[in-house]
Amino acid sequence: MRAYFGLTQAELGRYLGVAREQVAFVEAGKRSFLLEAERRLRQLVLLLPPEAEAEPPATPAAGVTEPLTAAELAALRKRLRRCRHEAAQLRYQLETEANRTRAQTRRQRGLAQLGAGLLPAAGALTAEEERTRKWLTQLAPAPVHPPLSGGAQSLLAARLRGLTAEADALADLLASNDGKVSEDQK
Repeated sequence: MRAYFGLTQAELGRYLGVAREQVAFVEAGKRSFLLEAERRLRQLVLLLPPEAEAEPPATPAAGVTEPLTAAELAALRKRLRRCRHEAAQLRYQLETEANRTRAQTRRQRGLAQLGAGLLPAAGALTAEEERTRKWLTQLAPAPVHPPLSGGAQSLLAARLRGLTAEADALADLLASNDGKVSEDQK
């Protein structure tokens, strides 16, 4: 989105009411925005054209067939490893978040079912029912881990798609240059 509108991190940060560093941390998947900043970010996202109308990514100039140097290939391999590593971390983070959310939902549903099934709807409680009520009360603590907001999850998923696409492109580039190292850099 920043690239589409041609904004720097500092410019976007000023609009969102956060520091440039916060924008950098969010883009890196290390933090998420507070609700007010996310609300303002959604306003900008709504201004983006549909994906089909978006500006196509720049492609390398046609006819460029110079082989890459050994140093360039090494740098590309290093970046490919980094992209794959970061993508794996994001997949793990998103999967962990989904598992936490499912577990919290199951627990909330389960506690509601236990309360409805073990306690009478109205009236005085027997000693056993009172013991059960106390037990249920002890089982209902506040959520241990607040879930990621929808905006934060969307940003992580978008970053994962970008890293995956970059890794795929790098792998294709390396495969097409396999054995084509320029003679002067061997």
